[in-house]
Amino acid sequence: MKELESASPAVGPAGSEPGSGAEPQGSSSSKSSGQHHGPSRGSAVLGMGQETDAVEQKDEEGKKEKKKKGGDSSFTFFLRVFTYNDTKGWLLNFIAFVCMIISGTVLPLMDLVFGKFVNVFNDFVIGELSPAGYRSKVGEFSLYFVYLFLGKFVLDYAWTVLVNLTAIRTTKELRIDFVRQLLRQEVSFFDSPSSSVSGQVTTNGNLINNGISEKLGLTIQAISSFFAAFVVAFAVQWKLTLIVISIVPVNLVVTIICVILDTAYEYQMFEIYGRSGSLAEEAFSTIRTAHAFWAFPKLSRRFENILEDAAKIGAKKSLIYAILFPIEFFCIFAGYGLAFWQGIRMYSEGEIKDPGTVVTVIFAVLVAAQALTQIAPQTIAISKATAAASDIFGIIDRKSQIDSLSAGGEILEDFKGDIKFSGVRFAYPTRPDVPVLRCLDLDVPADKTTALVGASGSGKSTIFGLLERWYLPTEGSITLDGLPIEGFNLQWLRTSIRLVQQEPTLFSGSIYQNVVDGLAGTGMASLPEEEKRRLVTEACQAAFAHDFIEDLPQSYDTIIGERGASLSGGQKQRIVIARSIISNPKVLLLDEATSALDPKAEKIVQQALNNVAKGRTMIIIAHRLSSIRGADNIVVMSKGGTIENGTHDELIAHNGAYASLVRAQDLGHGSIEANYGEEKEDGEVQDLDNHIANVSTAASAVSGIAPADDDEGYSLATGLWYVLKEQPDLWVPLTVTFICGAAGGATYPALAVLFSNTMEGFERMDVGKVNFFALMFFVVACGNLVVYAIAGWLANAIAQHIMKFYRAELFRNTLRQDMVFFDQPEHSTGSLVSRLSAEPTNLQELISMNLALMLVNIVNLVSSSILAIAYGWKLGLVLTFGAMPALVGSGYVRIRLEFKFEDDTAARFASSSGLASEAVMAIRTVSSLALERAVVERYRAALEGIARSAIGSLGWKMLFYALSQSVSFLAMGLGFWYGGRLVSTGEYTTGQFYTVFVAAIFSGQSSAMFFQYTTSITKARTSMNYIFALRRKRELNDTDDSGGDGSNEETLSEKGTAVEIEDIGFAYPLRPRLHVLRGINVGIASGKMIAFVGASGCGKSTMIALLERFYDPTTGQIRTDGQGIETRNRRLHRRDIALVQQEPVLYQGSIRENIALGVEEEEPGDEAIADACRQANVWDFIASLPEGLGTPCGNQGLSLSGGQRQRIAIARALIRHPRLLLLDEATSALDTESEKVVKEALDRAAAGRTTVAVAHRLSTIRDADLIVVFERGRVAERGTHEELIAMRGMYYEMVLGQSLDREAA
Repeated sequence: MKELESASPAVGPAGSEPGSGAEPQGSSSSKSSGQHHGPSRGSAVLGMGQETDAVEQKDEEGKKEKKKKGGDSSFTFFLRVFTYNDTKGWLLNFIAFVCMIISGTVLPLMDLVFGKFVNVFNDFVIGELSPAGYRSKVGEFSLYFVYLFLGKFVLDYAWTVLVNLTAIRTTKELRIDFVRQLLRQEVSFFDSPSSSVSGQVTTNGNLINNGISEKLGLTIQAISSFFAAFVVAFAVQWKLTLIVISIVPVNLVVTIICVILDTAYEYQMFEIYGRSGSLAEEAFSTIRTAHAFWAFPKLSRRFENILEDAAKIGAKKSLIYAILFPIEFFCIFAGYGLAFWQGIRMYSEGEIKDPGTVVTVIFAVLVAAQALTQIAPQTIAISKATAAASDIFGIIDRKSQIDSLSAGGEILEDFKGDIKFSGVRFAYPTRPDVPVLRCLDLDVPADKTTALVGASGSGKSTIFGLLERWYLPTEGSITLDGLPIEGFNLQWLRTSIRLVQQEPTLFSGSIYQNVVDGLAGTGMASLPEEEKRRLVTEACQAAFAHDFIEDLPQSYDTIIGERGASLSGGQKQRIVIARSIISNPKVLLLDEATSALDPKAEKIVQQALNNVAKGRTMIIIAHRLSSIRGADNIVVMSKGGTIENGTHDELIAHNGAYASLVRAQDLGHGSIEANYGEEKEDGEVQDLDNHIANVSTAASAVSGIAPADDDEGYSLATGLWYVLKEQPDLWVPLTVTFICGAAGGATYPALAVLFSNTMEGFERMDVGKVNFFALMFFVVACGNLVVYAIAGWLANAIAQHIMKFYRAELFRNTLRQDMVFFDQPEHSTGSLVSRLSAEPTNLQELISMNLALMLVNIVNLVSSSILAIAYGWKLGLVLTFGAMPALVGSGYVRIRLEFKFEDDTAARFASSSGLASEAVMAIRTVSSLALERAVVERYRAALEGIARSAIGSLGWKMLFYALSQSVSFLAMGLGFWYGGRLVSTGEYTTGQFYTVFVAAIFSGQSSAMFFQYTTSITKARTSMNYIFALRRKRELNDTDDSGGDGSNEETLSEKGTAVEIEDIGFAYPLRPRLHVLRGINVGIASGKMIAFVGASGCGKSTMIALLERFYDPTTGQIRTDGQGIETRNRRLHRRDIALVQQEPVLYQGSIRENIALGVEEEEPGDEAIADACRQANVWDFIASLPEGLGTPCGNQGLSLSGGQRQRIAIARALIRHPRLLLLDEATSALDTESEKVVKEALDRAAAGRTTVAVAHRLSTIRDADLIVVFERGRVAERGTHEELIAMRGMYYEMVLGQSLDREAA
């Protein structure tokens, strides 16, 4: 662990910017669960390689090595958490620490008072004290109890408030540092995450907070009690204490070994839950794909298989608990027997002068042993916190290979923008045998526009990844203005070279916030607000985004939802362009920057980009050749090298690879050549805002959303009843556990009876009687050994089952919510995943050994009270109904306060973790914009609010907690005073008094102990209600009941679906006043191909969403084969449909698994998969990979290039054998050659099928049976390609914008 210790100064106290100079300690480790964002994240900056890092793997192995070397050494991680305290934090912690220690001494001091009282009692019984003298002594000792109560109350209140306060502040700083250190890692680190960030930051943060607040305080208090008790005991009678102390080492050794093993298992389970969180994050962030392919059963199976692995390790913990708890309780009760047995011997032989001494020693040892039993449940929390801390420090200590937050490196004052690649070779580290760039030489002269074209996977986007320094070249050099790129400051480099990615990535927040992010890291970031607003407006005007933004309800302040979900692809693209140009960078990299735009918008944006290009260097990657015809130099790439370059005209004249690409995209066929000269001048495009979407194409809330989970909540008892009722497998183990708990609780009244009988033996010096009852104590101890062993084993088995069952159910039920649920801002991927992780954990924390221990306390409370009243009703009633209500009442009030607090905090932390996870999912965007520091600051601001509100509610909560922990001393004082009076008047015998009093002490202590579980109770209730609420809201079920007439299913299955769209109107549920579609009427005959074209944001993709039944139309009806789709079961409806989306979505796992997701139930054979791949023109590429179909796709499929992902997505759609094929820009990410082949494949696949295609590249849909032109949510024109050309309307304008055929001719 040396390197970890040496690293800790780098992490340093809160507020300091930790260096990343620590030893590399491990890569993405983690565990626990949850988090975020979608397919649009992360861009297609990848060629064929799978970019994970070799170094990362070594780190991972190194880390696992360290893990193996004993769990105890990882305790240093736990201690390291405290280095995040500032001076105020250390001071408060110190005061809290002192209060904990003094508070721990109160119980042992009570033993002294109790011992002295026994002597007074004895003196009275044997006649040495008069009744009056006896009563005055009793009054004096009773006062001591009042003093002890006051001391305990004040001390407990002080330490609980202080330790919670510092815990919140410390974990806040730790979370911020974690996010900071995470964002500084190199990009390849994120390409194969083993866990999700919101899971790490939420669950681990909460576990650490739990472990360094009350749980730690209770542990220190218990340790203090332990030592104080022995100090008292040794001071009173050293010899008897030495005999009795033998129970302690056994207890201690067992506890330590069990805790070390428990921590080791916890850590292994963290690793596994991290994998499940990562899967959930992908599934939730790409929910449309999961819905379209009804992938729920397969994703759920995959998720449950991961949980199964965790359950196997969890099962090993049963043995630990079956040893830990029974040994503790056995040692305590056997200790009583030992003490009385030796005590009576020493008393009878005159070694001990009075019985009070024996009682003091016994009670002191009892307090010490009980302190140990209190440590055990807390150590579980501390071991979890330790595992969580080592997980978090694994990331914090990892040294980034390319540190984006490093302040080092050169800054060129006069940067011209001259870029040169010399002999550059590159392969992604995990596939070193698949070269992506082969000895690339490329000159990009300053202030010129260079275009890169070529097949997908030829290395174009990889060039951008190397320029952004996401990766390091394997060989060769890259220079800027003649200087090697490695020498430059990263923030300066990334703000000077701006990138617009193929898949536009926006962050939740307002449009203004998204565009102004483009100023982060530059000198302009500190400009006044009005100046920034002016720059934002100018950038949006230049990117042709201003008009549609002005049409939105709140203009630039419109909140756009997670990943910009409430905007269409084209609208997102233009905002991204505005964000990239706002800082006026010297170099602009455009990776398919206009691929999501319709032809008209593309033309205008292209003009805007051409204007922007003046005076700067531009590199453009494009598959639509119309967008790069004006470039100064066009470089044609193939297989990682360049094959030709020159201007458009030169390359056409050369009649090589480029000319054939141009011909493939030709739209003309002469029908336009004749009219070409009539093309309108550019100046006449003034009415373009007509084509602009003022509308959303993928809903997400903007304002005024109804709260998500506003359903009625169950009480704890009702919730528990429902949970247990639906788990018949657990009824037997639960019943046995309950019986064991009841037996454990009933032990205490038995002890009270044994104790009073033993004390009577002391009074009469009856050695035989005392010896007999000492033996009885040992018998009770043996009984407890058996009872707690069974309870410990079964309780863990129940806890593991609960965790597995409800985590899996929560995953299933979240997936199966309807689309509106995912559109709500509070249901961001980050918050859903962090709740998927946190809620089952909270439920498990209660339905585990804690439930058994709570039952022990309840049975103890009830049975001891009954015994007290039965033995001596006067004193029994006074103690039970005089003191107990104050105890129970204060604990209950605290639970109520905590419920409210817990609900609020859970939601707040989930949303702040969403912020972090969103940044990580879009790490390429964050790094290319140099946004790391800004994200950390935003995260800090989000946490500041949580910390403030949490601290505000501590005062009241802890007041009642302190009362519940100390009021039992008042009860004892009352018992002594009143009991003493009853004995002095002869109304009670000593046996009665002892029985009633000891029973009352036990019941008082048990209720105080019970209220230490309030946190578990609170969290579990919140979690149960969340789980039940999701279950009630679940929309999509697997039943095959078609809900309509399914009789003709079979006869229809061979031919394509006939679709009638009748008078459809639609507004997204969260924006009911914004109409996206108005009065759409379209009929699609069976087996025909129909195309939707139009400006981005005009409602094309929304029509696809309605056909998939992601939403139901507001007005009108869609019918398939004559049946209204709203009457059909959604599963059956979607079984006939396959969707290929604009932004292709793949999941972690192999290519085979991704394609197989297209088939709902059974697993297709390799031959069927290969066949689908051939149809999608991706088989040759897959066959060329070393692992073939088994090749992992990486996180979100990012190990593959955009075009490769797109073709795999098409293969996944085709293997479904759909009757209705929906293509939403299905070929937008393909190069011309692939597009041509895939188009042929789709044409073949479309034979006999009905196809609906949304396209901006008109060459892909010219052969459609019907082309429908959308404008502002209405149908503007319809007809075949030739008919629409003849109409010379909007479609004609679009075709002109894309025509390249003059030069090709």
